[in-house]
Amino acid sequence: MTAVILIHGPGGQGRVVLDALQVGRHRIAGILDDALRPGEVVLETEVLGPIASWRNRLDSGLAFVVAMNNPALRRDLAEDILAAGGLLAGVVHPAATVSRHARLGRGVIILAGTVIGPDAAIGDFSLLNANCAVDHDCVLGSGVTFGPGVTLAGAVTVGDGAFIGVGATIMPGVTIGENAVVGAGAVVIRSVPAGAPVAGNPAKPLHGGAA
Repeated sequence: MTAVILIHGPGGQGRVVLDALQVGRHRIAGILDDALRPGEVVLETEVLGPIASWRNRLDSGLAFVVAMNNPALRRDLAEDILAAGGLLAGVVHPAATVSRHARLGRGVIILAGTVIGPDAAIGDFSLLNANCAVDHDCVLGSGVTFGPGVTLAGAVTVGDGAFIGVGATIMPGVTIGENAVVGAGAVVIRSVPAGAPVAGNPAKPLHGGAA
């Protein structure tokens, strides 16, 4: 399996991805994290140094897994690694189900219980947490983040950098604009403009936005 260095980031997201790597029997050389001291151990894996030290490891032959929860930070860092000639690895948990007719971009992370349907496309650097469902013909842009339990019906489009909260449901054919935020548990029945935050059932704009 791929030998990787995990870029961890704050919160528990990095540990969830680390566990997925271990279950998938990847060889994990270590963790980069700004909040942890070198030599600390997380889930039996050693912290090697701060995130910025990735540049010192470009010649190691190892791939990087960028597990930061923030969509913009994850996408920017992944693009920087690729631009510098580094390698980027994706993660698909063995307990996820991905159609052989789906398309996965670079550095995608798909966690346990998630199901990706036929002719779905998952953009570069996107992260789908546990127990999500992406039905047929859905298209996700780059740097998209799904909380656990997100459900997309068929032919949904999600723009670059969008964040979909825990347990949200998106109805068929809806478009979620670039960098939009869908609140936890929302039921989205109409398209959401770029950058707009929405919440509720049915989902409505917050802070005076328009949806």
